[in-house]
Amino acid sequence: MIEIFLFSFVTSICYISAGIFFAKKILDIKITNEENIYKFGLYGGIFLAFLGLFLNFFISLGKNINTFILIIFLIYLIITQKKIILKKVLISSIIIGIACSILLIFENTYRPDSGLYHLPFISTLNNEKIIIGLSNIHFRYGHTSIVQYLSALNNNWIFSDNGIVLPSAIIYISFLLYLINEIQNIKNKYLLLFNFLLISFLCLKLNRYSDFGNDAPAHIYYFFLTSLALKNFHNLNKINMGEIITLSAYIVFNKITLFLGSFVAAIFLIVKKKIFYFKIKPIIFVSLFTFVFFLKNFLISGCLAFPIEKTCAANAFWYDMGDKKRDSIAKITMIENEAWTKGWSDQKKNVKNYEEYLSDYSWVKIWFKNHGKRTFYKLTPFLIFVIFLTIIILINKNKPQPNNEKNIRFSEKNFFYLFLLLNFAGVFLWFIKFPVFRYGYSYIILSIIFLIIICLYNKIKLVDIQNLKKKFNYFLIFLIFILVTKNFLRIVKNYGNDYNYAPWPKIYSEDKKNDKKQNIPIIINNEAIFYYSNQGTCYYSSSPCTHLSNSRINKNTIKFKSKLGYKIFYFVR
Repeated sequence: MIEIFLFSFVTSICYISAGIFFAKKILDIKITNEENIYKFGLYGGIFLAFLGLFLNFFISLGKNINTFILIIFLIYLIITQKKIILKKVLISSIIIGIACSILLIFENTYRPDSGLYHLPFISTLNNEKIIIGLSNIHFRYGHTSIVQYLSALNNNWIFSDNGIVLPSAIIYISFLLYLINEIQNIKNKYLLLFNFLLISFLCLKLNRYSDFGNDAPAHIYYFFLTSLALKNFHNLNKINMGEIITLSAYIVFNKITLFLGSFVAAIFLIVKKKIFYFKIKPIIFVSLFTFVFFLKNFLISGCLAFPIEKTCAANAFWYDMGDKKRDSIAKITMIENEAWTKGWSDQKKNVKNYEEYLSDYSWVKIWFKNHGKRTFYKLTPFLIFVIFLTIIILINKNKPQPNNEKNIRFSEKNFFYLFLLLNFAGVFLWFIKFPVFRYGYSYIILSIIFLIIICLYNKIKLVDIQNLKKKFNYFLIFLIFILVTKNFLRIVKNYGNDYNYAPWPKIYSEDKKNDKKQNIPIIINNEAIFYYSNQGTCYYSSSPCTHLSNSRINKNTIKFKSKLGYKIFYFVR
């Protein structure tokens, strides 16, 4: 258990150091003693993910380079920061280390996706530089998240394999602590309510590491972006704009379904009527990051955004256009994914194929009976808390406030309306294309929060902010209690479990012992070019790995060649 704390503590210091470097050198933020130190942990995640992505074009993200990066950023922090900043970083990292330990001890990874492609892809990054056509041995490698590169960087000679589970937990805890720190210093009542409602969602629903997967970091960064945008509505400057543009791009690299979040930067530029109001360094960074990210997608799958067929290049020889039974074909994967999210597997009678099921809106009835109910169930604790908090605000004593918005061309309330419309559009898109809760819950939660703020706008204006903060702090104790208790109950329940590398989350297999998989090497020209798992999904094992039927993908169907030191998988057309 102490190992999880220590590794989380050191990783947190590294992320904050990388975030300070990124903030100073790219975003031009001046580091002051009053800074909310936790936001630098979030920025560190962005910079390190980019670094991992860029390096993987040339080398594998092995233990040597990963250890070197860790040491470099630890040294950078020590030699560049004042004692008061170092003290804040150490205290913050201790808190993050403790919180991560509570979150991770005797926990599972996100199943089944972690075994299907999250962990196998991380293993590939640790052992191979970028592989052209990698999605041909497993189609899910075509739509991985940037967070996998961050995880891969955390496998070093100090943490070893188990280090890969830490990044998502640290991002979650850093954002939660960022929000808690913010509400203590906020002077804007609407932002206070917004941030507090985000805290309530994180504590009441997003409170188990096994629910995170690739989705949680993406939604967290969208929440962070929105909170930062609201914070800077009245005092926008070029530095703030650089932060917003960077975050707007980064959430797309985490999850393409959140692409509407990238419009936040556009909203700011249009509303403030300052179209070119930004510094050049963040633009260069975002442009380079965007180019590298989509180039990676293209090399792995033949598509800029797999499995969107319109983004695929038919003339790329590694892009699969052959056997329609193979999921590496973008159109097949797109249809299959959409059908499953809309409840295709819940059909009872007269089972339709994917195309027939999606041909009309008869799926809506089936969806509401299953996925719809589960979505509402997942939202219930948050909705109950929102209703209770609304009642508290409504019965709160009023304090007359001057109206400062009469002569403002674009009021804060209109700004809220724009965000409400943006997230309503996200909810609509989510429902008609990929209606599974984890794909779009940030759209849903932000829609609810902005709707509440708009409905209570005039009432909140009259509420005394100090009185509101006092009430929120009492509720905060309750929310943290819920978060800690739920995880402690899991720890107590699983405390006696004996498995390899306990109490770390299981990354090697789905069995009780967490045994490492013994994959079957697929040999071509006396070389093991990839591995087949005949014991379920691959998890973190010999890579590159696939668990897909050996009759569909084997040395007789898939072709392999090496050019300029790069491995290439492709099918003969």
